[in-house]
Amino acid sequence: MTKFAVISLTAALTLVPQLSAFAQQTPPGPPRIAPAPPAATPPAAAPAPAPAPAPAPVAAPQPPQLPDWFVEIDTAKTGVVTREQFIAYRMKLFDQLDTNKDGTLSKEEFLKLAEPPFTPDGPNLPPLADRRAFYEKQFETIDTDADSKVTRGEVQAYIALGFREFDIDMDGRATREEVLLVIRQARDRQAQIDAEIEKRNRNNPDRNNDGAIDLEEFVAFETGRMLELDTNKDGKISLQEWLVLAGQPNQNPPGQPPYQQRRDALTKRFQELDANKDGQLDQADIRAMATALFKKIDLDGNGKITPQEWQTANTPQPQQPPAQAAPKPAPAPAVAPGAQPRPAPAPGPRPAPAPAPGPGGLQPGVPLGR
Repeated sequence: MTKFAVISLTAALTLVPQLSAFAQQTPPGPPRIAPAPPAATPPAAAPAPAPAPAPAPVAAPQPPQLPDWFVEIDTAKTGVVTREQFIAYRMKLFDQLDTNKDGTLSKEEFLKLAEPPFTPDGPNLPPLADRRAFYEKQFETIDTDADSKVTRGEVQAYIALGFREFDIDMDGRATREEVLLVIRQARDRQAQIDAEIEKRNRNNPDRNNDGAIDLEEFVAFETGRMLELDTNKDGKISLQEWLVLAGQPNQNPPGQPPYQQRRDALTKRFQELDANKDGQLDQADIRAMATALFKKIDLDGNGKITPQEWQTANTPQPQQPPAQAAPKPAPAPAVAPGAQPRPAPAPGPRPAPAPAPGPGGLQPGVPLGR
């Protein structure tokens, strides 16, 4: 299900009619392919990696700024906007939308809010059809008598209701401090929503929730997952960052080789993935790795990973026990001189040969493309 994440309190007339990014909220997807080092024969030890650069300092959040409407209304710099000033300012938008000047807004007139110049086109906005659907819902909210038009009185009531969001002490005035507090709280709520959406998307490669994973979805999923290793946030993965996948030196997970072998195998794999040999895995390297892995998981080669294919990729295949060598036959007893050797016993039925081991499945995580 998709919906607008509107940091401006979703008031089409109360606040500046500008929509934030269209946030697709999807339920958590199937289990992800967790990073795991390949169980490979270790190559010769690689030279110690150079130390990673120091992480870039995290910029402090910018303090909230007064909205344009407050600055434009409070021309005298009093730090206060009254309820009457706010309504008069917002009703200018009503007059712009009322193109036939009949004192009401039809639905088509109101839906102009979704188009330039009221909502300028931009890369972070939803398509026009979705914007129109959003404002159509706002129209139905304002049209309290459901007569398919909104009057000046209905719009003024809606604007007054929006003003109350800023008038915290309900004295008919919105002070500078009240407005900044409301904006800060709205920004914090939006940050929480964005974090939740990012978390869901990070665990769900099926971004459009159509029941299958295409190549671009998989590449985006793997890129985001692999860049979790990018501790200095430079958009690349150094060898030292990559070797975090080897785990702790004093820990040996069941079924995994010793730490040094894991480290050596990861070093070899890093060198294979680093196409231009610059000591970094960039976006192009990660995309190439993800594309190769996508083709391995897409068993039928139709360009989509189904839930069954995804489950197969995440299910460890049972390991076949190593074949045991047949015991050597005991030496035949020595034959006394002159005695006739006994004939060998007739061979009995031979046991059926053991079935050949099945093909090894893709182990969970081989984000390493093995």
